[in-house]
Amino acid sequence: MVFRFCIAALLTLASTDARGAEVLERGIFTVVCDARDLPHAERALTALEAAAREFAPRLPAGDAPIRVLIPGSLRAFNHETRRAASGEVAGVARPARGEIVLKSPRLRGAGEDFTGTVRHELVHILLHRNGVAEGLPKWLNEGICMSLANEYRWAAPIHVAQMYLGGRIIPLHQLDLAFMAPGSEMEFGDAYAQALSMTRHLRDHLGEARFWAVVMGVRDLDFLESMQAHGGLTPGEFWKDYQASLWWVALVGTLASGSVLGPAWVILIVAWIRRRYRDRRILRRWAREEAEEEDVFRWEMVTEDPEAWKHDDDGEDDPWKSSVSR
Repeated sequence: MVFRFCIAALLTLASTDARGAEVLERGIFTVVCDARDLPHAERALTALEAAAREFAPRLPAGDAPIRVLIPGSLRAFNHETRRAASGEVAGVARPARGEIVLKSPRLRGAGEDFTGTVRHELVHILLHRNGVAEGLPKWLNEGICMSLANEYRWAAPIHVAQMYLGGRIIPLHQLDLAFMAPGSEMEFGDAYAQALSMTRHLRDHLGEARFWAVVMGVRDLDFLESMQAHGGLTPGEFWKDYQASLWWVALVGTLASGSVLGPAWVILIVAWIRRRYRDRRILRRWAREEAEEEDVFRWEMVTEDPEAWKHDDDGEDDPWKSSVSR
């Protein structure tokens, strides 16, 4: 199988470039690349080995080989990934076959995260090998891959802030469908930004142990059942909690983006937070005053002083009126 993959990869590379190809092997990993991409192949191998060690406690790679192809031209990459318009696609994983196709950094924009792509595609294979890929919703599958790959660390809050303030948050029942657009598998658009944001929120909400219990639980349970059994909440409850947290995501994203959204958005968010804080303070005051009223209206006090329950007509002793007027 490894031999056949290498032969096919060499033919793909040779058909588009006369410079020849290189084959690197270390452990379970084999990388086939254009000769010009040999330094990138070394980087990929180093990243794969480091990631495999890092993920091993929760997502062991096993002994089956993992093969990586780095085509030498955009045409070869499009042919290998069967993408007619792959401007946004930086890598593709074929988990069942243990294969990854990476776009060479030579063919990508300056500053793009090649190592992040390597790690992302490896996680797709590891999720499959550990029997959970099929049971996870698409948003969580992609969110785990992006999260473990350390991709888009600052871009996600900014992007989600823009979505939230622009009314573009995707409803939960529509989110998986947003990943189905052809050619957008690695485009960091709305769906990917929201998936990463939701995955981070779920990990923070549950903690690492319970989060991974939910993920691994889909080997035996439906995802909804695993959420309830191991996470102690329903997807609906999680969605409600996530939506309630978006005001903070919007604030952090806006401040991190500087002038991306403009000062008017900052003023709007600060005003909204102040109003939210004021409303909560009033609710706490009402709760405190209601608790105090339990002492005021005890039957013993009324029998001792029949006038104790009455209030002045001007309402100065009325906690409802006084709290509303402040």
